[in-house]
Amino acid sequence: MPDPAPCDDAARNATPLLSELKRRGARQGQMLGYRVEAVGQGSQFVDLAVGETMDEELFEWEGPAVTQEERQLLLREEHLAAQREQVQWFTNNVTDEHLTVRVPVDFTPDSIRSMDSGGFDASNRVAMLSRRPRSARGWEPKWGVPHYVWSTPLWDWAAGAIHADLDRAAVEELRQRLHPGEPADRIRRIDPPGRGRI
Repeated sequence: MPDPAPCDDAARNATPLLSELKRRGARQGQMLGYRVEAVGQGSQFVDLAVGETMDEELFEWEGPAVTQEERQLLLREEHLAAQREQVQWFTNNVTDEHLTVRVPVDFTPDSIRSMDSGGFDASNRVAMLSRRPRSARGWEPKWGVPHYVWSTPLWDWAAGAIHADLDRAAVEELRQRLHPGEPADRIRRIDPPGRGRI
């Protein structure tokens, strides 16, 4: 099919021809010309042949082919390779030290649901804190974020942060504010299925 030719004054004056081409194109499902009036630019086919026999070899692809899954895998591998290259640049040009820092997390609740047992569920926009009466097996809330659980003589506790990754030192500090001096056992981190460290 010929290349579209840019519109010029002569083509602009051939509006009836362009309209006829557009009508024919609409019947055939092809766009034969267009014009963007706002910028005064457009193009149209000037040597159009309709109904000619086409050589079937024009529509045969003999080059390499990949499936959609292969293409997605290739794009992912390219993305991961670019990430590794960026990390290596950072290591070479900035620092190779781990950049883990302590971040304060405010557990002061603004939403509290208390229970007759003395248990509660408390939260704010960044943290969750709960307790239940101590049970023989301990209590594990079904939270969607990594969290810690522990037990005191009377209670099973749980604490989690939404956008931060708590560690044992942070949980120990929180415990000393909640129940200073009380012994604690069964302290462990729980990572929900499919979620690891943040």
